[in-house]
Amino acid sequence: MSLDTLLSEALAHSRAKRFDLLEPVLRQILAAEPRHPIASLELARVMILEHRFDDAVDVLDPLANDPDNGIQVHGADVHRKLALAHSYAGRKRRAVMHYRRVLEFVPDDGQVLHSIANLEQALGLADEAAITYRRAIEVKPLWTMPAAVSPPDFRVLLMFAPGGGNTPIDYFINDARFESHIFTALKGVEYDVDLLHNQTDVVVNLVSDADNGRAILGTVEALAERIGRPVVNHPRLIAGTDRATISARLAGTAGCLVPRTRVFSEAGLRQLAGEGADAAPQFALPFPLLVRPLGTHGGEDFEKMDDRDELGRFLSRVGGEHYYVTPFVDYRSEDGYFRKYRFIFVGDEILPYHLAIDEKWKIHHATTPMAELSWMQDEERAFLADPWRVFGAQQQSALGSIRNAIGLDYFGIDCALTPGGEVVVFEVNATMLVHGRNESFPYKNEAVSRIRQAFHSLLERIARGVRCPPPHP
Repeated sequence: MSLDTLLSEALAHSRAKRFDLLEPVLRQILAAEPRHPIASLELARVMILEHRFDDAVDVLDPLANDPDNGIQVHGADVHRKLALAHSYAGRKRRAVMHYRRVLEFVPDDGQVLHSIANLEQALGLADEAAITYRRAIEVKPLWTMPAAVSPPDFRVLLMFAPGGGNTPIDYFINDARFESHIFTALKGVEYDVDLLHNQTDVVVNLVSDADNGRAILGTVEALAERIGRPVVNHPRLIAGTDRATISARLAGTAGCLVPRTRVFSEAGLRQLAGEGADAAPQFALPFPLLVRPLGTHGGEDFEKMDDRDELGRFLSRVGGEHYYVTPFVDYRSEDGYFRKYRFIFVGDEILPYHLAIDEKWKIHHATTPMAELSWMQDEERAFLADPWRVFGAQQQSALGSIRNAIGLDYFGIDCALTPGGEVVVFEVNATMLVHGRNESFPYKNEAVSRIRQAFHSLLERIARGVRCPPPHP
């Protein structure tokens, strides 16, 4: 069979998304012509979709600097896919390098400029990112993710702000039936509000971290009002979702244990720790304490302090202007393990996302031993299949009260249960990650897919002019 015939067969499988049939045909082509550019690009695309990022890099690297094998014709696509693979694999600097190579072929590619700016921001290169974002907005005010159908069912405008602690959205907009326009909000930029209004049926505010987004929330709120479309997670509701305010708002919620979080300046915390001429003779808060800098997530610089000395060492090591301080709650279950549950609230629905189990109090699903222990997986599987067997009527009512108090359209909660059945509230906000990369835990796919579908249904109801139904009592 000729290479042209094989390529035609491969492209037919690609259009039909029959990836199980596509890869063997592509490998036949590459066996005959190892650096066939189209086959290499298509195989890398499949590998990236399947989260085989290193395999995709191995396929494309030989092409990247080979002028005799189509790099002049396909160079932008080769480096674009290499950038994507490195980015998904967490290699941000390598991704930036390849995106910059794309610009050598297409200097005014707005989507690539937005991607570079996002990565620069993530790398802490704030000044470089600000310059790149402004150039990206000049070239391409909206970054568009096409719908999986044509015409799209409706159109969504996603309001993003660099460094604003944005809701992770990739899993929700990829291969969706709606068209997504991602819009970068910056201060001091005059936007074409008519364009934004005409390109959307519903606005989704992604700026969801009350600390990191505080400086830009006013700009985002003003723009949302000027655009004049219905808004999911309105910016005016975000300011009240920082950790300290949430703990105060939810204090006294029936069935909940909400440790009171306070904000201290570094100087104030050092004074309370017993340092300096004005050191407090007796610490005002009882140890152990949980301390973290404002605006951090995911356990970054988040530690338990058992005494003053430990606190002093932490402050000297971390540095920062302000800190959250929370009394530690020992939430171990009777078997000695810690369990942290995550639910996602979508409209009036409360959907389970994961259960993380560990011997350590600071739990992150990715760092637990759950991938090796079947009993932990079995327990999480059972929770995802029927969370209300774990969270009974009392706990479900408590979660409903939290939903009503917060008032956002979409957000998450990390929580635990005391032996007496109280819901221990750790964190409530719209910044929590929901993703579909569950290769080690395939049983999670159904629960995660339910969250995605609920989010899509919420957007569709609002786009059609029907707000989500009232919460259940």
